[in-house]
Amino acid sequence: MKKTLIILFLLLNLSHLSILNGQADTSWTVRYDTITRRIRNLESAIPGLNKKITNSVTDVPINEFLRAIAISSGINLSIDPNLDFKVINNFNDVKVSDVLLFLCDEYKLDISSIGSIIIIKQLKKSIIPNTCVVSFDSASKRLSINVEDVDLGILAKKITDATGINVIPDNGLYDQKIKAYIKDMPVAGALDKIAYSNNLDLVTTEDSAYLFEKAIKQPENATKTPPSVMTSSKQPKKGTYKLGIDILGNDSIRIYAERAPISEILKEVSVKSGQDYVISSLPKGEATLQLNGAKYEDILRSILSGTEDVFKKVGRVYIVGNKDSPDLMNQKFIQLQYRSVDSILYIIPRDLISDIEVKIFREQNSIMLSGPVNKVAETEKFIQQIDRLVPVVSIEVMIIDYNESNTISTGITTGLGTDATTPTSGKVFPSLDMTLNSNSINDLINRFNGFGWAKIGKVTPNFYAQIKAMESQGILNIRSTPILSTLNGHETKLSIGKTEYYLEEQYNIIGTQNPQSTKIDTYKPIDAELSVVITPIVSGDDQITLEVEVNQADFTERISTTAPPGKVTRTFKSQIRVKNEEMILLGGLEENRDSKTSSGTPILSKIPILKWIFSGRSDVKSKSKLNIFIKPTIIS
Repeated sequence: MKKTLIILFLLLNLSHLSILNGQADTSWTVRYDTITRRIRNLESAIPGLNKKITNSVTDVPINEFLRAIAISSGINLSIDPNLDFKVINNFNDVKVSDVLLFLCDEYKLDISSIGSIIIIKQLKKSIIPNTCVVSFDSASKRLSINVEDVDLGILAKKITDATGINVIPDNGLYDQKIKAYIKDMPVAGALDKIAYSNNLDLVTTEDSAYLFEKAIKQPENATKTPPSVMTSSKQPKKGTYKLGIDILGNDSIRIYAERAPISEILKEVSVKSGQDYVISSLPKGEATLQLNGAKYEDILRSILSGTEDVFKKVGRVYIVGNKDSPDLMNQKFIQLQYRSVDSILYIIPRDLISDIEVKIFREQNSIMLSGPVNKVAETEKFIQQIDRLVPVVSIEVMIIDYNESNTISTGITTGLGTDATTPTSGKVFPSLDMTLNSNSINDLINRFNGFGWAKIGKVTPNFYAQIKAMESQGILNIRSTPILSTLNGHETKLSIGKTEYYLEEQYNIIGTQNPQSTKIDTYKPIDAELSVVITPIVSGDDQITLEVEVNQADFTERISTTAPPGKVTRTFKSQIRVKNEEMILLGGLEENRDSKTSSGTPILSKIPILKWIFSGRSDVKSKSKLNIFIKPTIIS
């Protein structure tokens, strides 16, 4: 058992060492290729590198051997003093550059240059890494790549980590070595160039990932002319046309067409991509387009756009033909999630449903579409875009009347009492009643006397209780504090009113010789109300635009007991923008009354001075203001 474990341990170590050696060899190959290009580029600038030499040495130090080559060829060499090994070589009529490259490969030397001076140093194996640099600019969405002999699996992982886009090698491609240098290109373009330069195909999956696949071998004659400029040999009536189709991968097609018949494009792209198709009626017209890496269905949509033809997929088969064909009709049942079917039906543009039969099912809040498959698909997409959650706005409204009145009564009243023993009593001088208000009440009243509206900002929940406490002061009268709710863009209405009746008498005379009169009394109503109509419109930054309309009607005194009451009306409209949960104050509906009445003894009540004794007068002045507090809140 112990022997078995020891053997397994040795085998694992040997395999690990072989892997490390393989990686080192690969790294050195990349490095040696770089040095070779460097030496070949120096041959034109340093003629001594092209000079041929004959030399045979045995156990000669490397630095002495290189010094002898430099002297015989006339080149400038800088030799690392750490080179202390000996060489045994025999060169006959060999270029100096080839000798240097041989020594470089044989003894793992590094050769560089400064001007015309060639520098030779010992290169340590630890500094021969594979180049793999991947950088991504998140602002410009551009990718830069510098890789030399790096496994595709490692490169794909680095690109995925840098960009956040999934890049996946196909099965069997994880170990394929990749060479590429790309600077500042979009991700899709950079990946396409990597695939092109390394004999791979790039495919975009339905979930927006990129997949590297093995390249599909094309026929030998297909490479003679690029697919994008392949000229068709067919000669339609209207002249020649160009049509080139190249299959890049699984459902990834490159197509170029110039004035090509739609029917020919359809046939060629279907055959080359291996798609099953049926043509119920031959499409007419021509198309000019260029698409790179497009899907089969995208190509069909592009070439059939603007024609009377559509396509429909049934299982694995694509059916193409006229949109009025029964085989190309489609039915779609759409159930709305957030909007009512009645509110959404009139929004759909007429050009979308011109060829579609639309039926609504209010019980299920659904729409049935029946018609050409392309129209049904476009209408379904439009409905899904506008079927969004509608915000609900809760609106707290408080209606307050602010009243002030002043009454002055003067005059002397005399008469006879029923009881002579009743003592004389009365008010000698009017009493004085005073009410002192707090600073908060005075501040609020000052807002009432403003320019018609004021923004109070966010208030605490006990704000209403503080306002209601003012009613005991005899200054404010709160008429209503309701909470209304409505959908965004829909109006909500509050109405408070009263009804009074007046008498209408109707006399009818019946007969001519012996006329008889009849009287009909009818009590007719007349209304006076206070109504507030509010329409909220919610914007994307939690701002609410309120359209407010206020109508107030009050009764005035009757001219007689049976006459209709008088009526005064006050109206205003306002449009205000406010933040969510902020309170505003609307005011400005003001009513002033000034009435004077007098009574007295005839003639004497009109004589100066005496009229103050023989008459009584009353002077009433009143002022009332209507103020409305509004607080909107977005609750969904």
